Amino acid sequence: MEVSVRLRLLMLSLMFLPLLAEAEINSNAGEYGFQFLQTTANPVAAALAGTGVYALNYPGAYIQNPAANLTGDNLYASAFHSRWLLDTNSTQLIYGKGSRQFHFGLAARMLDYGTIESRDETGLIIGEYHPLDANLLANFAYRLHPDHLVGINLGLLYEKLDASSCYGLSTDFGYIYLSPLVNTQLFATVRNLGYTTKMDRERIDLPLIWETGFNHGHTFGTQIVNGQLSVSKALDTNLHLNMGIEYKPLSELSLRAGYKYGYDEESFTTGIGIAVYDFQIDYAWVPNSDLLNDVHTFGLTYHF
Repeated sequence: MEVSVRLRLLMLSLMFLPLLAEAEINSNAGEYGFQFLQTTANPVAAALAGTGVYALNYPGAYIQNPAANLTGDNLYASAFHSRWLLDTNSTQLIYGKGSRQFHFGLAARMLDYGTIESRDETGLIIGEYHPLDANLLANFAYRLHPDHLVGINLGLLYEKLDASSCYGLSTDFGYIYLSPLVNTQLFATVRNLGYTTKMDRERIDLPLIWETGFNHGHTFGTQIVNGQLSVSKALDTNLHLNMGIEYKPLSELSLRAGYKYGYDEESFTTGIGIAVYDFQIDYAWVPNSDLLNDVHTFGLTYHF
């Protein structure tokens, strides 16, 4: 009983962190690096407005919430690719193995900005450089109690600009509570806690993010609907509201849509997933404003 009470207190503390962060004065806004940690190259999460339906245990969900892949037996390998603005591309390689008691995962993420012109103080082109962000991540998740799931991600970071580079260590914590309400989960996540070396003379701050919300699923015969609502806050951004819904008219087909509130350039998202034998093919479309390119994200997963 005492352990259960402590876990509930932990859950409540994590869930209220975004509201506390909203009250903080962001005097350092714009000084944070490794901004790719706030994006997702996972087509399932991207189609669902960055939320992800944790109850469906989709591959690589542990990047969004380290406790997310503890809802079923799984062994999978995935490759995701996103085409961002101009020549910018994001790639993820994902591996996961687990059960309802334990999950272990490995992920490699890279954001390639393409080739950028280097100019002197007068604006004259003097060369080119190739910025790059990379992250290697390991996931460990465990079911502490039938209703309490916890997880942690440990990551290595690398960022390269023109002639400068830096390294870092990052940690994510995730918690999911399987509530007494049927097919309803409450979750909380703290991502991007860590430390970096100096780039030139200054140390880069990681984009610390808090997220909390709930997921609810409903079954109509062989059809399944899952919806999720989350509130998130990064130290250098405003409070964000994300809503996602997934409809499975067939076990082989998933239709997804989402909405982002509080973002400058993004709002609606959509996507689709198709299962063929042991393969899973996913696609997401994230429209941006007229000033930016739309984002297209593709994924291929093999379930062993």
